[in-house]
Amino acid sequence: MLNSEEISLRDRLVYDPYVKGFDSSFWKGDTANLVNDTVRNAIRIGDTGLVGSATSYSQYLYGDFEFTLLLDSTTPDSNDSERIFGLMNPGDSLRRGAAYFSLSYDTTAGDSSDTTRPFYAVMHSEIDSGLRQRVPIQWDTAWSGGARLTRLRISWEADGYTFLVNDTVYATLGARDTSNNNNSTFQINTSIPQGIRLSNRSLDTTDTNSTALKLLAIRHSRVVV
Repeated sequence: MLNSEEISLRDRLVYDPYVKGFDSSFWKGDTANLVNDTVRNAIRIGDTGLVGSATSYSQYLYGDFEFTLLLDSTTPDSNDSERIFGLMNPGDSLRRGAAYFSLSYDTTAGDSSDTTRPFYAVMHSEIDSGLRQRVPIQWDTAWSGGARLTRLRISWEADGYTFLVNDTVYATLGARDTSNNNNSTFQINTSIPQGIRLSNRSLDTTDTNSTALKLLAIRHSRVVV
């Protein structure tokens, strides 16, 4: 049970790799391959033939989370085993309360979509059941390659999540869910704090540019200290 001394209100947080690089006091890196890209002033998340993942030490309840990314030059494909940007506690195998953009190739169909399209907005139930909701997002080639910046944004409220790309809403999950899996047993996460998760664990030799985080902006969140 969290008490008032463990949660503080924080209106905003900006993590700028141009200023801070890869700050090991903020990020816990899973591998040695997630490093600062001093040429692009960004945190490189994996690379051709390499993998990289990191999670923030700080955890959050609610808020507006925006990831400004340099994405690789090809669309998500069957080589992408895990590519996640969003909110997750990687130590929880059930991913309770997690919400994220997934570019991981997933052949599972029928739980929210009849397609294997690999770009999804995903949320998991707060209860200990592994339930999830997800909505496929049509990939736009204007989101990747070269020096294009793409902003993936998750707005977390008590009744669910809104997922946006470049300020356009692509999915609403939770109480406002529009998918085919609005199960009455599904519980929106209102109590499990989540870490910021960046993960690109794909051995994908078809990509010619590494994925990198240019800016992380957090607004109107509660941070667990």
